[in-house]
Amino acid sequence: MRDTCMLGPWLRRFLVDYIVTERRLARNTQKSYRDTFTLLLPFISAKIRKPADRLDVEDIAPTHVLQFLAHIEENRGCSVQTRNQRLTAIRSFARFVASRDPARLAWCAQIRAITTKKAAPQPITWMTRNEMEALLAVPDRRTPRGRAEYALLLFLYNTGARVSEATRLQVSDLQIGRHGDNHALVTLCGKGDKIRQCPLWPRTENALGELIQRRANGDPVFLSRHRKRYTRFGVYRLVERCAARVPTLAARSITPHVIRHTSACHLLQAGVDLNTIRAWLGHVSLETTNIYAEIDLEIKAKAMALCDAAASRPDRPWKEDKGVMAFLNAI
Repeated sequence: MRDTCMLGPWLRRFLVDYIVTERRLARNTQKSYRDTFTLLLPFISAKIRKPADRLDVEDIAPTHVLQFLAHIEENRGCSVQTRNQRLTAIRSFARFVASRDPARLAWCAQIRAITTKKAAPQPITWMTRNEMEALLAVPDRRTPRGRAEYALLLFLYNTGARVSEATRLQVSDLQIGRHGDNHALVTLCGKGDKIRQCPLWPRTENALGELIQRRANGDPVFLSRHRKRYTRFGVYRLVERCAARVPTLAARSITPHVIRHTSACHLLQAGVDLNTIRAWLGHVSLETTNIYAEIDLEIKAKAMALCDAAASRPDRPWKEDKGVMAFLNAI
């Protein structure tokens, strides 16, 4: 009976059996949920003066959860989006426990009654074509390391791939060196193990072809300078380091996801329809891709404003137009 109260066994079943085996959620989701409880358990342990290993399920009380959410915002300086993400993990755990133990339905209802905060949407950051080309020009392609870094940056721009998709890429996922009118292709494994294919530009094909020479099909495509598979942190560090050397990007926060946004915006500006961009990026819903349409509308609005400002003015000022009142009364 005591085992059903202990928090530890429930967390193990939730993070290993439920998240991975039953739901088949992404590895990053599992890590995010794990990070939530890595922060939550010591916080509650300190509040009720009880070792984390001895915590019960119902020690995750609604009042403690609310205090924890306030703590990560006020003391840890996290954003509202991060606060809501942590709450999502806790609610998911409560729902999991209640589905296996109906006696805790009331506790689950109290946890799930905690509301998310409304957060202002984050502005989409992206780069112009000149800025993207300047970023690609940073690696020294006269060296093997520079050519590898250039290939990775170009691949992210070409495909709009997520970091996890790029780091998991294997040689067998590439179809390059095809003859005739067959384009080079890459097969990407995205969120929820969803598979999609993206065409590769000739320069991307050439850069990758040089990179994977003498490698087996099961080998990673992108290797760090230590000849090991790139990590998520390694890709972020590469992008940040290269962006710092571009004057127009040095003061901005440039991440691999900004390159993904850049790829989508450039496709839209080139006249590619939203549904094709959705498939290109691996979005499940078209609503996610619509954010890029809003960016394009802003560009069009600025262009319209410029055209309007350049329009010729009437020969006579408004006050001299004697027929304006008659015109308004006639409507």
